[in-house]
Formats: sequence, C-alpha cells, structure tokens
Amino acid sequence: MKTDTDVIVIGAGPAGLTAARKLAELDVDYQLFDRELNPGESKPCAGFIPISSIRRFSIPKISDQHEINEVRMKFSEKELVTIEFDRLLGVNVSRGALSKTLQSMIPQTRSIFFGSKVSKVETNRDSCEITLREDGNLRTLTSKLIIDASGANPVSQRFTPIRRRIPNSRMGYGLQYHIEVDEILDNSNVFLYGNKYSPSGYSWIFPRGKVAVMGTGGLVRNVRENKQRTHEYLDYILKEVEPFRSELSNGVLIKKDSALMPLCGVITPSFGQRILLAGDSAGHCSPISGEGIHYSMVGGFQAAQTAARCIRKNEFSDSALSHYEKNWTKQIGSDLKWGFWIQRKLMRPESSRKSEGWSGSGFIESQKSQRIIAEMLMGEKSVRSSIIAIAPSYLKSKITKK
Repeated sequence: MKTDTDVIVIGAGPAGLTAARKLAELDVDYQLFDRELNPGESKPCAGFIPISSIRRFSIPKISDQHEINEVRMKFSEKELVTIEFDRLLGVNVSRGALSKTLQSMIPQTRSIFFGSKVSKVETNRDSCEITLREDGNLRTLTSKLIIDASGANPVSQRFTPIRRRIPNSRMGYGLQYHIEVDEILDNSNVFLYGNKYSPSGYSWIFPRGKVAVMGTGGLVRNVRENKQRTHEYLDYILKEVEPFRSELSNGVLIKKDSALMPLCGVITPSFGQRILLAGDSAGHCSPISGEGIHYSMVGGFQAAQTAARCIRKNEFSDSALSHYEKNWTKQIGSDLKWGFWIQRKLMRPESSRKSEGWSGSGFIESQKSQRIIAEMLMGEKSVRSSIIAIAPSYLKSKITKK
C-alpha cells in the first residue's frame, strides 16, 4: 500500500529529534510533528546531560550550557557533603536550547513540522494514519510505521494502546522554581534527600548561568497523599536551608513549572501494531533522578534503527518490531530495572519505612560511598555497578548497627 511517508515521528523532544536525525542519516523518508511552535521551551526539565551522552551522540556546544564538575548531596539527618571531580561530568541546559541544537544536527529539516497537533492515531494490518490539527484545520497522513515520542502519556495510547497506563505509584511529579541571581552560579548539582525537602522523593538545585533551577517531587501517589503542599518544600529550602538560602537569597523567581515523569523502571511492551514508543512514552527515564535526556536519546536512536530495518525488509509484524525492545533494554534496561529497585527503597514515606534505608546507615558517611552515588547520579557509573560497589559497605553498616 502506498503511504505519504515511511515513518511518522510524534514529538520533538530528545527521543523524537534523535530518531529523526538517525532516519535522515539512514535515508528513510519520515515526517516529524510537534504541537509546539518552539519545542522544548516550555518543557519542565532540570536539563542535565552526562558527558558520556554528549560524546556518544556528538552533541556540539549548546548556547546556554553550564558545565558541571561537582556534586553536593544531603541525606536525611546527615551533613551536606561536596564531591569534587577533576573532570567534566556533563552540562546543564535549557530544553529549548537543546531542541535547537538537536534540530541543527539533522541533515535536512524540511520534514519537520511545528505547531501541528496529532489528534488521532489509527493503525491496521497495512498502514498507519494520523489526524493533524494545524491552524484550526484537519488533515490526515499515512505511513508504514509510527515512532511515538510524545511524552509520559503518549497520544497513540488513547487510540491504539499497546501497554498498560503507568499507575500513580510509578509515575513521578516534579515542581520547579527558576531563580535568577546577579552572578554566575558555581558548577555543582545539588541533591537533597529526606522528608524535609520533598514528598518522599528528593529536591534538586541545578545551576545554569545566572539561573538556578530548583525543584522537588516524588511519586504521584505520595504527592497526593502528602499533607504538605509541594511548593512548601522549595519555600523552606529558600528560607531556612543553608548554604542555599544565602546563595539564592537575592534571587528573583522568574518562572514556575511542573511535569510528570515515568519513574516506572522497565515497562513493556514498547512496541506493537506498527507503533514504537520512545522516550518518556516508553518509560525511558531514570527512576532515581528523573533524568531522561540520555535515556530518551538512546530510545529514539534504537527506534529509528528498527524502523529502518523494517522498511528495508518490508516487514512490520510485532515480531519484526520486537528488535527495538531487545536493543534498548540491552543498553539501558539494567539502569532502569535497578534504578527502580533503589527508588522503592528511597521514595517511600519515611513514616512507613521498615528501616531507615541508606540515609540512616553509617555507610553513607563513607567518602567512597558518597563518590560512587555521585557518579551514579551524574551518569558516570551504571546503577548496577554502583550497587555492587557499595553493597559491602552497606551490609557492614547494617550488621554493625545491630
């Protein structure tokens, strides 16, 4: 059956734009649609990109990037610790600037359309069809495959569900303040754990030039059940918690935003009925930190690889699409799986915990353990290897405590 294009990509985030770039490089005909006129500019995101991702995807310098070589962490009832590195860990960026950079890396952009909302998705044995709303007008477009990278609640799921909806016990919610100060901020990303700083999640402060992006959150279920309003945690940090009160005391709140984050670990299936889910749509997001740029780019890249393979072979069965899931789980599945395991230990309401977990264990005061955790949070070390590295110290602290 003749179609308007080979692949339709929905969403111009890191997953969708990475997929478009790879499809173009593989000479696969595609069209990408995003409902925003300036994708990424209104997307709530702390914006950290690990140096490994920058190198892997050959990302050039981003206009507002802020280099990070230090991590500050505070666990419940513990002192703030600073872990310095003699190397670049990554950069903090705005999603709008990242979007423009990723667009510039696509060989040709005539197949990319902004301000086009996908309002309906249908698939059958022979093809896919989407309905687009553009300037108040509707039109339809057909393709052989769809890569849906439209977010945590993907548009295709409303019409052609291929996986279960992510429950509130596995979906995260984050609220952010953007604080503008007078001078360039330092080069450290901050993580604050404990019920003083979040509704059973953590708070973060990520510098970006003269703007500090600070946020807090947790699992949607816990946020809804929590008696304290989410913004009150951020207000408390700004008014009471040093050294951040002093560092940001003269700052001006210029923006507030919030977003859902799939903190679900490995969720399957991520393919079916001529559709490949990528990025947040497929749960490609760290269950520990909510960082999704790296994982989304891996998902988008693998989705494009599989789509190109299916186009060449003219094979669009679920069996042919399954190569996608095998490939992305091989690359990032371990991080998502073990990250979800750690999350269940850290993101429970403290009053319901049978044990105090990491924050109540002596091993967290070890400089070695602190550095390993910082490396894991910054994408320097895999989650599984981090767990293996700190396990002996953790077990020793539990035995000593007893």
